[in-house]
Amino acid sequence: MRNRRLHDALRDFALEAAALLTNDLRQGAEIPFDVVEEPGGGSVLYRYQPLTAEFVTERWRRLRELPAFGSAAAALGTGAETYLRMQSGGDCADSEAGLCAMLERLYEDATSFEFPEDRFERVYGEVERALFENTIRTAVIAPLHGVQIENDRVDLGDGLFLIVGDKLDAPSGAVWSDATGHVERDGMPNVLCVLRRDIAADEQLPVSEARIRFRKLLTALRLFKPGAVSFGPVGWGRVDEGAWQPIPIGLSGPARGADWLLSADEQPELVELAEIVAGARPAGRIAWALSRFEMGCERALDTEALSDYLLALRSLLDATDDSGRAALTLRIAALCAEEGQRRQLQRRLELAFALEDKVMTGGSASAYLESVGTETPRSVVLEIEQHVRALLRDVLCGYLSADLKGAADDLLITGDAPIEIHAEDIRDESAVGSPQPAEPQYEPEPEPETDEFDAGVTPSADWELDDDPASYSAPI
Repeated sequence: MRNRRLHDALRDFALEAAALLTNDLRQGAEIPFDVVEEPGGGSVLYRYQPLTAEFVTERWRRLRELPAFGSAAAALGTGAETYLRMQSGGDCADSEAGLCAMLERLYEDATSFEFPEDRFERVYGEVERALFENTIRTAVIAPLHGVQIENDRVDLGDGLFLIVGDKLDAPSGAVWSDATGHVERDGMPNVLCVLRRDIAADEQLPVSEARIRFRKLLTALRLFKPGAVSFGPVGWGRVDEGAWQPIPIGLSGPARGADWLLSADEQPELVELAEIVAGARPAGRIAWALSRFEMGCERALDTEALSDYLLALRSLLDATDDSGRAALTLRIAALCAEEGQRRQLQRRLELAFALEDKVMTGGSASAYLESVGTETPRSVVLEIEQHVRALLRDVLCGYLSADLKGAADDLLITGDAPIEIHAEDIRDESAVGSPQPAEPQYEPEPEPETDEFDAGVTPSADWELDDDPASYSAPI
């Protein structure tokens, strides 16, 4: 078997189809028969041939609505064209036609639809021979340090999966090495990231594809939950059952923090996120913030990572001018906390910025936090990291608009808490087309006979001097 995912998807669909077809027979449906002539011994013999293909075709609309149909169609994909050509000389690339042909082949000449396990394996072998003729199987692997998985294997789709190292025939340098490449067999085996590909015999190992897929998976792991996730400096690749050859990977730097553990219950959510990240094409502020977030994940010290995370927040909330920076903590609190908890989160964010200022001037982060009566620098940094992670993940998954600044303002406007807005008059009254002040709604007092400025009198407190002494404007 060369493709476990394809095998399992087709088997699941065949099992569900067998149950549906068998139930129809029990409900009174009958398989049509044809009388076939067979020569023999000087006389013509006749036999009844069950038309199972016709029976299956009549029920295809219901068969394609089975839960396993979508996965089977996706797994077979464009390989249906090759399989159909082998079966009947057709050239249709529709995976539905390929699945229908598989069922017809599975129940050819059968008078019932009980699932035939042995025959399915033979039919599946035909599918693989059709799909993988003149191809070779390749694999590229890389150790993931700091990662533990509850299940031995996690399939991520399209030939990519995670597996506990000692469950795979892999080199000891991949299974037992630490982040520096030193091999130590006393600990737990590494989790390996594996990409399997079937390629033409004259093609090269898919190393470039593996680097891209592995790097996007690393991003998904970091966005999923905190932890010291990193790739080793070296990977390995091989063709068919040949020897493993070392390949430089260079996907990430060292990481800090505790181990990253994936439970069995979390596995479907990670698979979904990994698929979203693999297809995402972030740009502009989102891409820059994501890059800063990952830089922070690879910093050796928490206080070094703090600036990366705060810069990511400034980028996400478009805090590039004075007004944006002034409202930054308020907007983050609106997005990351419930309405009754926003003030508390805002104070924590302000503390993080104050801590960054202290570190930038060479001060002690721990001493500063002790003086204000709060926790360790690590607890502050981890909290900021989590807010950046949540915002980036929600944007990439489509739960939040990329315009986080606008989304935050909408939440603040519709909330119950009062909002202090400081405004200033920025109108240029001398500009062409600028609105003129409304006429006063009261009777103006008569002007004095002598101008105040000409008489050397200090101007009235109701007016302010502009830079030009010949002009003055009313205050806000």
